[in-house]
Amino acid sequence: MKTIYTCLIIMSFTMLVANLYGQTNLIKGLVSDINDIPLAFANVSIVGTIDGTSSEDDGTFVLETSASGVAILKVTLLGYEDYSTEIEVPQSEKFIIKLRPNAKVLSEVVVSASSFQLKGGVQGDVKNAVELVTVAGSDGDLYRAMAVLPGVQAAGSDGKLLVRGGESRESQTYIDGMHVLNPYSSMPENTAARGRYSPFLFDGISFQLGGYSSEYSQGLSSILPLSTKDESKFSKLGINILNVGAGAGGTKSWAGGSASFNLDYTNLGPYENLLYPSDRQTWLKPYSTLAAQNQLRFALGENSVLKTYFAYDKTRFGRVTKNNFPTTERNLDFNEGNTYLNTTFHTKSKSGFDFFSGIALSMNDRKINSGLIANDRVKMKESELHLKVKGSKRFSNIYRLGIGAESMIRKYDFSYADTLSYGSDIYHSIDGVYASNDFILTSNLFLNVSSRLEYTSINKSWNILPRISLSYDYKGYTLLATYGKYQQLADKDYLLYNNRLGAEICEHYLFGIHHQSQNKIYRAEFYHKEYNNLVTGANYNYRSSGNGFSNGIDLFFSDTRFLKHWQYTLAYSYNNSKRSYLEYTEKITPTYVTQHNAAVTIKYDLFKYKTIWGITNRFASGRAYHDPNKEGTMNAETPLFNSLDFCVTYLAHKKVIVYASASNILNRSNVFGYNYSEEKNAQGKFDRVAVQSERNQFFVIGLFITLGGDKAYDPSTF
Repeated sequence: MKTIYTCLIIMSFTMLVANLYGQTNLIKGLVSDINDIPLAFANVSIVGTIDGTSSEDDGTFVLETSASGVAILKVTLLGYEDYSTEIEVPQSEKFIIKLRPNAKVLSEVVVSASSFQLKGGVQGDVKNAVELVTVAGSDGDLYRAMAVLPGVQAAGSDGKLLVRGGESRESQTYIDGMHVLNPYSSMPENTAARGRYSPFLFDGISFQLGGYSSEYSQGLSSILPLSTKDESKFSKLGINILNVGAGAGGTKSWAGGSASFNLDYTNLGPYENLLYPSDRQTWLKPYSTLAAQNQLRFALGENSVLKTYFAYDKTRFGRVTKNNFPTTERNLDFNEGNTYLNTTFHTKSKSGFDFFSGIALSMNDRKINSGLIANDRVKMKESELHLKVKGSKRFSNIYRLGIGAESMIRKYDFSYADTLSYGSDIYHSIDGVYASNDFILTSNLFLNVSSRLEYTSINKSWNILPRISLSYDYKGYTLLATYGKYQQLADKDYLLYNNRLGAEICEHYLFGIHHQSQNKIYRAEFYHKEYNNLVTGANYNYRSSGNGFSNGIDLFFSDTRFLKHWQYTLAYSYNNSKRSYLEYTEKITPTYVTQHNAAVTIKYDLFKYKTIWGITNRFASGRAYHDPNKEGTMNAETPLFNSLDFCVTYLAHKKVIVYASASNILNRSNVFGYNYSEEKNAQGKFDRVAVQSERNQFFVIGLFITLGGDKAYDPSTF
């Protein structure tokens, strides 16, 4: 019934604001190439809005928009350079737009298996903010939107990314090239974590699942590089009102720079009290966060940009928490403050030398009372200072050199107290240098040979991490082959007890076939990963003696115009993983691995009514777990995972956007594993309880309202 009520609320809320819908204007035009040949399926949009359409077979288009005054018209098409021009709305004349082919020059090519990028073109793995938040079930969250991509496995009860058989900590996030130590917000147990940073803050989001550049460190499975905007041409002020909180944001733009801010407050108290009144007494303090973000940008000359990005969030909650074996209760109290700050400088000289430098500071301070047992106290302070410099230059039509150096200086303080007290800390650095060589062997054949030298001070260890990647383009098809070696320090909670643990090693072997046409994308990738130096042991006695493997295939299909206004994506992943780690002395399938994963995403762009509808259905096979009532190790499997999600984005007025999202609308109780008692019951069996999400369903409804400026409130213009 709650699902029905959720849908009714969403529809009623949408109808409530429908009367705000304003008058529309028509923009007509023709898209062709430089030889006047009409181009079909070109994407035509108004920057800073969700107004858009695509050109017909004869190249013509008709775009309906509620914008007025000065606007930016943008046209994009795979294989052609992006086109944008300033227009006055309404406009009676017919626009004639000619697109130029996108020339492949060496400085624009990045060879990377699982994320082959041609900067300036339309890329299958590069997502913008609107694409992400209109993925059903994402609830506007960056990491949840990634769940529909191939290679990403169904998340556990904590909601964090799991990529190609790797743990969530094997996926690293970078903002403007600088490392983020704590990208996820903290949530109550068995509640999916959210990313700390809004996808609207970033100009491009490229998810690299394997074989990534030697520039990046400390990620065994994947890298998520996020890039903030270099400039913002619009001044704007807006607010958002949601069923779980509120926020405000804006930008002040001037010649040569801009300043942006964003403030969000989330409180789940009213949401929980309305939908789950019987659980009201379990919350001593409702879950709440206060988050602030700020960015400054300065254009220092024609090709130089200085940017500073700052983010802070405070999280608090308290609740009555039950232990199952034995059955006890404790009053959990959680308090966390998280800070991230980076400053970057990027310039390009007239001679073609590209230079980047950056500094980033991550700090996390967490205090937990009654975290494990009643009246205990846990304090954790973690920080990282990241220093980085890199440069690149194209020396000829066939050769480009990139070099870089960086240092990550980390500190971790931990203390625990109940009847006795324990405290420990670690302080160390990760230092690395790399060199990358890019070659254009022929007009269709690209080669990258690179290597990274890394030193970890905590265990006084040096390691050479080579990488080689080959890419061949033929009539719209791209063949990729990559080998790369990567390392990552053991988790800090293990290093506390043995700071001589070796760095964990993962070697990637990948082969892929990609095809992109005007509106279709087909991808198939095969991969094999070899793990070594994994942490083994238990009860504070750890060593680096584990190993394992992960291999599989990822398939991806996308068609943005299989029917008029309709688009779909299909993703399927098969993964076979086994590793010996922690208490497992033999190779077993880890509990977080799902062997089969599939996602179907459908979007319907109803431009006439300024609405985007989205439906996503995600499937996964069961997870392996150990049942002590049976013989053998990891001898059972959970039921299948399934979640049907829905969202709608509606431009009710040129200054009002309505967003609604509902996850798991069929109210399926997905199981992520089981916890067993340590002692047998009267029948000689070990009792168990299922590990499930705290709430099967979640929905978000929000209004985004412009208070200043001519366009709809959209943080993507920050």
